[in-house]
Amino acid sequence: MDEHFMEIYDITIIGGGPAGLFTAFYGGMRQAKVKIIESMPQLGGQLSALYPEKYIYDVAGFPKVRAQDLVNELVEQMQMFEQTVVLDQSVETVNKLNDETFRIETDKDVHYSRTIIIAAGVGAFQPRKL
Repeated sequence: MDEHFMEIYDITIIGGGPAGLFTAFYGGMRQAKVKIIESMPQLGGQLSALYPEKYIYDVAGFPKVRAQDLVNELVEQMQMFEQTVVLDQSVETVNKLNDETFRIETDKDVHYSRTIIIAAGVGAFQPRKL
């Protein structure tokens, strides 16, 4: 497909964990067109994948909050704006183009953005059940 017809986002966030979700929300507050690319099949990062029932005690404003509840609230907050979420895609390469935009290749698609924010935490991982 011709790159000139590709949709270009203001901000693309690599990683859909708590930091990526809040970043998407904040981008929306600034009227940015935002996309999240997450390698897992769901948002929330390690909190959703590994520790959904665990309580977290170091989130400002919450004496304690269950991990999945925090993720659910961050998703709801982000959805106040029409952000694009792409799940189950792993970023393979990022290239800066001559027009100062970025071409982001995943294992399934190609995305374009003016800015990239990496919020990948420990990176893509495969949870192993014991």
